[in-house]
Amino acid sequence: MLYLISGANGAGKTLNTLKWVRERQLKENRPVCHNGRFEPVPGGELDGWKKIDFKDWQAEPDGTIFLIDEAHNDLPNRPAGSTVPESVKMLAEHRRRGFDFYMVTQHPQNIDSFVRRLIGPPGWHRHLKRSFGVDMVSVLEWSAVNPNCEKDGSGKTGTVTMQAFPKEVYGWYKSASLHTGKKKLPAKLWVFLACVLLIPLLIWLAGSKLLTKTEAKAATKPASQVETIATAPQAVAAKLTPEQYIEQRSPRLPDFLHTAPAYDEVTKPTVAPYPAACITMGKTCKCYTQQATLMQVSGPVCLQIVAQGFFVDWQQQSQQAAQQGPQMLPQQVRMQPMQAMQPPPQQVRSVPTPKLEPNLPGQITQSDIPQALGIRNPAFNVYPHNSGSQGG
Repeated sequence: MLYLISGANGAGKTLNTLKWVRERQLKENRPVCHNGRFEPVPGGELDGWKKIDFKDWQAEPDGTIFLIDEAHNDLPNRPAGSTVPESVKMLAEHRRRGFDFYMVTQHPQNIDSFVRRLIGPPGWHRHLKRSFGVDMVSVLEWSAVNPNCEKDGSGKTGTVTMQAFPKEVYGWYKSASLHTGKKKLPAKLWVFLACVLLIPLLIWLAGSKLLTKTEAKAATKPASQVETIATAPQAVAAKLTPEQYIEQRSPRLPDFLHTAPAYDEVTKPTVAPYPAACITMGKTCKCYTQQATLMQVSGPVCLQIVAQGFFVDWQQQSQQAAQQGPQMLPQQVRMQPMQAMQPPPQQVRSVPTPKLEPNLPGQITQSDIPQALGIRNPAFNVYPHNSGSQGG
């Protein structure tokens, strides 16, 4: 089969390919030939490998493994319509004799298009990317040649693994180039780290200045200025051209009319969203804001909030009391009907005792009333009397 290994200089292409070929040689007990782009150490791990001229590969015994380093020298691109060399054309029949070819180059477009089209499963194309100059590479693999292997996101169409440099292989050969790669962080990472540190600081500074200016204006603004500001939008609107008027009412975000510039003064935020409730069900975890809207939170953070909660350090005591208030609401509701059934308090007035006048001849006094009632109704006889025959 045909195998293609690509990658920038210093990505460890030759280093890793030597390890892969040596492991296969030991496993399958097969001979190995190479094109001499590296020099095996005498008496070392690769001492039995044979150096050949690539165009003579067909003279080797069946089952040979070929390692073609810097393959763009032996398999260069040809002008369109030119004749395919015999040594290249016969690669199409390599399986008939059980040959395997490992071809190493910086980019797949550097070698003959005839050869690129021959690469397919069970063969593969592996592109090596070294990150930050450390002794580790990302190995991106596809079943056929990927001409855009060096671009960001190319690994989405293949498989990606991380492999450390096989440092033991350094002692197997003498490379034609020195290992001069230095470990350094890329500029993109420095920019990202700077943004992570500076953006929160800038937001805090801007918010502090805006709050200070707003409070100062609110404290010193006279009534006449308030009236002027209230009438200012009408004066500005009267001076706008039709094009400016349309622009002021054109939403910045489609389907959201309130994002138009004309509504900037009335759509200033007064509350900040935070994960008020996070729920995990099965393999999913979702967080919701205090307004019960879905909040975009990563899975690990959502699970952390479910397990440990989320502290809102900007919430005041009055707001906390307002949130705890509804817990007492049922008791308050139950007490209201009882209070409604109680009659309102009545005013009690004291009646002055009438002043007793002296008895006149023949006048009925207050003490005579119970006695008279007792004569008519014995049950009411609370004062004894000596009526004699009228007691029945």
